[in-house]
Amino acid sequence: MRGTSFLLLVLAGAAILFVAVTPTAALAWEWQPIAVADTRVQGLGKCAVDEQNKVTNCGLRFAKVVSAEVQNNGGTIYLLDVDALRLDGSHKIYQVEVAEQSSSGGSACKLVTFGPSC
Repeated sequence: MRGTSFLLLVLAGAAILFVAVTPTAALAWEWQPIAVADTRVQGLGKCAVDEQNKVTNCGLRFAKVVSAEVQNNGGTIYLLDVDALRLDGSHKIYQVEVAEQSSSGGSACKLVTFGPSC
């Protein structure tokens, strides 16, 4: 009887510890909303459009970031909805995933995804 009580106590403690630790650990991988008015966020959006233009020659012109989220999982990744002006004069929202990189000249970005295609 004493062994069973001890086992139940250990299992209950483990369950409490699991519930207490799991939500905090999960937050590191979740997307968290951030302010689009931040100049850093707007700069990353512009950088992403510039990088996309280098690869595809789409001729997009950055207008503004309209939505932004961040994820910290050993590095900082931004998920941005970017409003860009197309060559035909129309605006289109592109979903961009970009990583912030430090460089000798300041901050730069590394384009992870850009969609839909232009």
